[in-house]
Amino acid sequence: MRPSNMTLRPELMQTLARQNREVFVSPDIVLIHSLQSLLQTSMRRMIETPQYVEMGRVMLVTSGHATYNINLVTYQLQANDVWVIPQSSYISVIELSDDFDGITMSFQHLPIGFDKCTLLHLHDEDVGRIKNYMELVWQVVHSRYDRHTVEHLQMALMYDLMQLKADTTKPGTAALSHGEQIMQRFLELLGRKDPLPRNVKAYAQELCISPNHLSAVIRQQTGKSVMDWLDANCILRAQVLLKHSDLPVYDIAYQLGFQSATFFSRYFRREMGMTPIEYRKS
Repeated sequence: MRPSNMTLRPELMQTLARQNREVFVSPDIVLIHSLQSLLQTSMRRMIETPQYVEMGRVMLVTSGHATYNINLVTYQLQANDVWVIPQSSYISVIELSDDFDGITMSFQHLPIGFDKCTLLHLHDEDVGRIKNYMELVWQVVHSRYDRHTVEHLQMALMYDLMQLKADTTKPGTAALSHGEQIMQRFLELLGRKDPLPRNVKAYAQELCISPNHLSAVIRQQTGKSVMDWLDANCILRAQVLLKHSDLPVYDIAYQLGFQSATFFSRYFRREMGMTPIEYRKS
């Protein structure tokens, strides 16, 4: 299952680019030169709504701090952080400071080393170099936009980040425990485009362990039950589809594995305190 459109829909992004000089949009790349320029407008509410990211995204945080969830995993961001988000990810904002700002670049086909969400805490000299890459791309797209030039600059940026990622990996880092490995694989299953049925047995079978063992491990690792995670994942996907697609509620219910729109509506209201239609209109 996936939303039928980009979260920030193409027509909306094109309009945004025409209205805001800090945004550039093309079929190959989306650049936001200053997140603050959007957060100070009515777009803030859209940005703070859960989204599905089709493109990979690189964000350099230049000021402030923020807390995000990516595929239900929480990340704390602060100035001098670089955040790489793989394509096909679900993003939700938990908190943004008033002075939060950054530069973002979204494009397809991140290197294999960034197939998982990566957060790097950089030194000042590294921040300056990474920022120069992104500023150079910004200059190129606004002077004489050439797709091949932009692609090569993107590649240089990503290989630099890959080296920084390798440098921050401590030699002799302890291997993940059995429970941590199961938790990591469980989260990967939750992040799949096409979710498994919303029950413990389906995930246990995929992980080749018993439902009881899976339940015990997830409870030990997180303090939450498997169903807590499955419900959170279902609601997140429902929020994205309700806000960022024109699909009728019965189609959304079907995509999320519910037998009827009525059953889905009752479930959504129990979890969110409002019906799907009320959430869509809010």
